[in-house]
Amino acid sequence: MAAFVWSLLCKQLGMPNELKVFKKLVADSWRMDFPFLKQVDIDEVPRVEKGCNFLCDLYGESRKRYYFLRINFSPKRRGEFSVGISISPSPARSILEHPLVSPELTPFSIGMFGIWKFLDLPRFDWALVDIDSEQNALFSKLGLPGIKSGSRRSANVWRPSTYDQPFFKIAEEAVSHLNYTLRSRVFPVLEISL
Repeated sequence: MAAFVWSLLCKQLGMPNELKVFKKLVADSWRMDFPFLKQVDIDEVPRVEKGCNFLCDLYGESRKRYYFLRINFSPKRRGEFSVGISISPSPARSILEHPLVSPELTPFSIGMFGIWKFLDLPRFDWALVDIDSEQNALFSKLGLPGIKSGSRRSANVWRPSTYDQPFFKIAEEAVSHLNYTLRSRVFPVLEISL
């Protein structure tokens, strides 16, 4: 029942179109800021959502390593995403086994890593939508008490300066923060030259 209510809410709020806008904004930004990242759609299992997988193959010959960046939208929290990084020996495999023992991150490690590993955090996500406020508005319409979310807000979730702005502005802020995080924390570890 809850999944049905959320799917209706997503359709009413136009989130599928907003996610398309967000994916296009990321692709356009990365084409300009990180031209070494190529958008790829690889036939693998599980399949990465179309438009969410990017490959850096600059070091394929010299290091025998290919670096994939993947935008992972949360199936449980509408409008939230994280970024996965795969270090692969093949340009055709972005989905790998998670290492059983978390290796030290180097440009030569092999495996799939959440961006939080590069940030020394237990988890990190970006929230494009203020779900807590939407839930409270829904509860209010139903005559139910709202949820106090202030104490639950995690420092490991990026939020825009304000949700009281057009979605495109929120998406621009998220992409700007994501790009900064890649430049300052991910690419230096992978020794990817800008």
